[in-house]
Amino acid sequence: MLRRWLAFAALALISGCMGLPQGEAPAADPMQQCRIFFRDFDAAVARAGVGDSAAARIEGFPYLRTDRFLASFRAQALDTAGLSAWLDRLQALDEEGRRMELRNLPTAEHEALRRRDPGGAGHGEGPAGTLRRCGDLLRRQDFDHHGRIAQLRPRLAVPDAYQTWRRALGLYAIVVLPIARGIDNWHEETRGRYAQPVSRLPVQGELLRLIPPRTRRVEPAAVAAILRRAADNPLAIPEPSESDADLLFEAFAPVWEIDVASDDDRIGMPHWRADAIRIDTTRTVVFRRLSHTRFKGQMLLQLNYIVWFPARARTSAFDLLGGHLDGITWRVTLSPRGTPLMYDSIHNCGCYHMFYPAPGVRPRPPRQNLQEIAFIPQPAPPLSPGHQVILRIAHHTHYIDRVSAGPIGQGTGVRYQWADYSALRSLARGDNARKSLFRSDGLVPGTERRERYLFWPMGIRAPGAMRQWGHHATAFIGRRHFDDADLLERYFR
Repeated sequence: MLRRWLAFAALALISGCMGLPQGEAPAADPMQQCRIFFRDFDAAVARAGVGDSAAARIEGFPYLRTDRFLASFRAQALDTAGLSAWLDRLQALDEEGRRMELRNLPTAEHEALRRRDPGGAGHGEGPAGTLRRCGDLLRRQDFDHHGRIAQLRPRLAVPDAYQTWRRALGLYAIVVLPIARGIDNWHEETRGRYAQPVSRLPVQGELLRLIPPRTRRVEPAAVAAILRRAADNPLAIPEPSESDADLLFEAFAPVWEIDVASDDDRIGMPHWRADAIRIDTTRTVVFRRLSHTRFKGQMLLQLNYIVWFPARARTSAFDLLGGHLDGITWRVTLSPRGTPLMYDSIHNCGCYHMFYPAPGVRPRPPRQNLQEIAFIPQPAPPLSPGHQVILRIAHHTHYIDRVSAGPIGQGTGVRYQWADYSALRSLARGDNARKSLFRSDGLVPGTERRERYLFWPMGIRAPGAMRQWGHHATAFIGRRHFDDADLLERYFR
């Protein structure tokens, strides 16, 4: 009889638990409710496939995310103010990522999440507000005790974009030799193009100049003052105000001089058409993004200018490099003196990483083991006051064939528009929904190249495909990312 009653009680308990709304715990305290809501939110995002991977999640800390730059502080001794400032930035990355995910959730998932929101009735804040409030609550609980910091630090390493199993399966140690030869050949070919006078570079179509919407002449001393003001925080990270950032982007904006022989050579605005990404070339858009790096013990500000082309058209059935969408990222790293320290560039697949160091910056001697060098096709051009950088872009390949400088306002051209790079993380669709340009793994769907069948032993997932910031592996040999915090330190002095 006792066993029968125990079985009945167990059945009743199970039935009661099964009757609870999804994500709700019986008599949960606020902390537990918040952890459950973060779990429910992540489950909804996973079901919908709208995860934002601009920053990496941190196991055990659902309200924090990190990038490679902030992860570089994990071994650094921080005082109380520095620790709080570091956590602020990690939490802000998570809040930004979740805002994007919430915007991209299908309506049904969004409404289901709203119904499970533990703060919905009591605070009237909605899921975004609940996530922010819960993040603050959990952070206070976790970091009132410094022992949690010791648990956080080792979990902050951002997974790299290389898969070791691919290298093992593909006999990387053997395949790397012919790949290295191919890279050397490309370097030699590129140096040959850069050795020609600009006037002798081939023009297949019309040489179209795209000029900034507004270019300001700013003296280095004024730039240095902005950088000092922007770095007045416990971590000494230059974080300019919106107006100062606008001024800096305008002061160092390049002119894009593109050999346009087809519409695939025109930059534009990515947008969704049905289930495919297209580039609206009637909108001449350059995207902007701030980033940071470490060099000689200092935190330096970087200005990123990103453009998108409709395609690198395939020239034949044997063309391994052609495919849907193409793009370039041009980056300016500013020295504390208010002048460019380094220019570098990649295509938006992470390919063709090239460096243009300013005077006084020299490459370190190459390592003896097999590692790709920091390829320098030319030094940075002298940038006198009142001058701006001009990027010569080739037809079809969209290679940067030359970096030069000329007086601001010299010549005529088409003015491009500015856009925030984060806008690509939540684009409007025709069905009154929103969707990121990037998949949850950081790749742009439909941009795969046939080169992946050749280069897969190098360990990079889908080499040649377009990628989101934070996912750009830039070397086939060794391991290197465009956003590595020690990138310049590793290759230059």
